[in-house]
Amino acid sequence: MFKPRIIMASSKIVLYTSKTLKNGEHPIMIRLIIDRKIKYISLGFSTNPIYWDNNEKSLLKGYNNFKKANYLIHKKKSEIDGIILDFENEGKSYTVDDIEKKFLNFIEKISVFKYCQEIIDRLVKTNRIGDATVKKDLLRSLKKFTNNKDIAFSELNYSFLLKYEEDFLHRGVTENSISVYMRTLRAIVNLAIKEGHCKEDDYAFKTYKISKLNNQTKKRAISKEEMLRIINFDAEVGSSSWHSKNYFVFSFYNIGMNFRDLAQLKWSNILYNRIMYKRSKTGKNFDIKIHQRTQELLDLYSKGNEHSEDYIFPILNPEIHKTPQSKVDRIKKINKRVNKDLKDIATSVGIQATHSITHYVARHSWANIQKQNGVGTSIISESMGHDSEKTTSIYLQSFMNEVLDEANENLI
Repeated sequence: MFKPRIIMASSKIVLYTSKTLKNGEHPIMIRLIIDRKIKYISLGFSTNPIYWDNNEKSLLKGYNNFKKANYLIHKKKSEIDGIILDFENEGKSYTVDDIEKKFLNFIEKISVFKYCQEIIDRLVKTNRIGDATVKKDLLRSLKKFTNNKDIAFSELNYSFLLKYEEDFLHRGVTENSISVYMRTLRAIVNLAIKEGHCKEDDYAFKTYKISKLNNQTKKRAISKEEMLRIINFDAEVGSSSWHSKNYFVFSFYNIGMNFRDLAQLKWSNILYNRIMYKRSKTGKNFDIKIHQRTQELLDLYSKGNEHSEDYIFPILNPEIHKTPQSKVDRIKKINKRVNKDLKDIATSVGIQATHSITHYVARHSWANIQKQNGVGTSIISESMGHDSEKTTSIYLQSFMNEVLDEANENLI
């Protein structure tokens, strides 16, 4: 009488010390054995042996977010055990490859769009609105590129990334902007791998290099003479153009203050004839002596009875913009209007290449004009043309306030 062959299957969580990653860690894997054939399946986690309990097959305290990691690791172990039971209940012959294939289908169940939205929701929940906005922009871009057709992580291959890049270029998007989208997508994929939603073998960024897009930013600065034209532009008091010009000039005289920081500036930031604030993008503290032109602008917006916690500029309304998201949305909306006004103003005063005039030009122009005024390259680089803003920040940090004050007094 024919008897079905009994398949002996087992699965075990192991720290795979036979493989060492570039960071010195070892991958955490499932060791699958069927009929003496062994297969290792990556769980998307890795660790240094000091954070691994070999008896409990789990990560120890000290590993980043070790409780959640252990939950995901053992959840995947349960999924594999469940797959083995399903095969045995079906009474069919199966191999380690069959189990791996079915398991990988499990971890790919969450789509790219769904996972992006999940990350966005996490960031919003923890009030990391800036990061959430960047991820929202990426998700919106991906949906536009795929005609709103969701995709699996396995579809984010080299060919997809290349076509995504080409679509940006076809629409006239700058390489630096494309680089931001690609780096954001790479971060999403890296996190998906860590959380077990994407296979390491599908990591297309090993072959697709974002660095090729990191071309040196084209200088976005206007000359001293052109800056004076904007400063002297006669706009109707209280009009949109009037405010936009004031914001731009204020930024210029304060080391190219970012529009987000300008919008959130309060009267409490004015102390001892200085403006003191922390830049939202980098966390760097700025301490700037108030220039005569800065004071003139402050006087325009001062009503004489301001509370220290009142905003200086009429961009945010504390009665309306109470949540971090509402503030981000409002600042983004007004910044867009300001940039449109600046292009119109630049056209009116005869500045060429007006398509590139934005609020951020004030920052580049400040650096460019300071260099023309004799401030050395050890203090600032021409038009903030460093490889990263961190480098620029380091230079500015080492710039003594007295030296910066003197240079700022001679700005224009």
